[in-house]
Amino acid sequence: MNADTGRKYRLCPTDGQADRLTAWGHTCRWLYNTALEQRQFAWQQRKVTLRLAAQCAYLTEARKELGWVADLPAQSGQQVLRQLDQAYQNWWNPQHPAGAPTRKRKSARLSVPFPGQAVQVRRLNRRWGAVILPKVGEVKFRWSRPLGGAVRNAVVSFDGVAWHVGFGVHASVKAPAAHARPDTIVGVDRGVKVALAMSDGRMWNRAFATPGQERELARLKSKAGRQETARRKRGATTSHRARKVRAEIARTSAKIRNRRRDFVMWAANRLCAQHAVVKLERLNIEGMTATGKGTIAEPGTNVRQKAGLNRAILDKGWGLFHVALANQARTTGTQIVRVPAAFTSQRCSRCGNTDRSNRESQATFRCGSCGYQANADVNAAINVRDAAEAAPPLTGRAVRDRNRKASCRPPTQRRQRAALETGISRR
Repeated sequence: MNADTGRKYRLCPTDGQADRLTAWGHTCRWLYNTALEQRQFAWQQRKVTLRLAAQCAYLTEARKELGWVADLPAQSGQQVLRQLDQAYQNWWNPQHPAGAPTRKRKSARLSVPFPGQAVQVRRLNRRWGAVILPKVGEVKFRWSRPLGGAVRNAVVSFDGVAWHVGFGVHASVKAPAAHARPDTIVGVDRGVKVALAMSDGRMWNRAFATPGQERELARLKSKAGRQETARRKRGATTSHRARKVRAEIARTSAKIRNRRRDFVMWAANRLCAQHAVVKLERLNIEGMTATGKGTIAEPGTNVRQKAGLNRAILDKGWGLFHVALANQARTTGTQIVRVPAAFTSQRCSRCGNTDRSNRESQATFRCGSCGYQANADVNAAINVRDAAEAAPPLTGRAVRDRNRKASCRPPTQRRQRAALETGISRR
């Protein structure tokens, strides 16, 4: 039985336990990057596709020669290699949107995976629980919610502010046959001024960073940029002061990120509990937040304005909100419908007149045909509610290869040619 839901708790390790988990996190990152390079090299030089079993054997040999690798629990190292193998499986799957696996940065979130049989969880009292980790022992965590099932895997991570432990739990989660309120439909418009506007007139928004935090974060990023420029000129390594600045940036960013995640989870929980159908615009968020710099030959225009718009879109968590909706809908039976996004903000929800001049400002909508007045975001949400479902988008390899020229080679040869160009096997 696989895990079908997750539980995340605030972990409270001692200083010694935190230091050891930090070292393991860097070891896991090194192991993932090294295994990725090993696969790429084996295909480029020998046309051999390494798989999980072979790389686990190499890991066993590395543990005999490198003490700091042997310090990492063997189960955790094997879990890292399984994650890499699954990343390749997703890339090879034509129906999966994932691209080729990439290296993990040093600045990425530290994480140490464990299989379910390697950890033990027990409850200490009403507020505290404990998880027993290999080579670390018992680590306390805040028991903020019940587990609700059998633990299948665990991941210990550090987000820049605190340590957390996440459990993959088999809780037999099944969507109900019908929603508790079967005839309820709501349209949701996502915006940059107001995060969420509903077709029934409700508007939900929250500031994730205080003005002081925004100023402090801008100051720290500017300081980090000056330190990095000076380091490159000298050709030196990163100083301790620069590491402290980066750590402070990570802590502040993590606080903002946690508030954003809390807001989208709160909104998704209420929408799915109250409505049988939730309609959203089908938005290409990745394309909407792409950089506007352009190239040296064709530089972009209004680059600073585009960068500000990108930050505003990402700050509201549009994509995270859709993921939260889809996750919550599994327990309530809510249907998530995505509709075409074109002209929803310019079309009158009463008479259907579509004109750019209908939207007088960010918040004001006045139809030039029938004179209907409303909040612009609420009017767009009503149009989303009344729109028909959009055609499903291309996924997987169809998305990645849609801009390539047609080839006369059979599909197998085309895949082999693409593998040679990228240096990674697609078998």
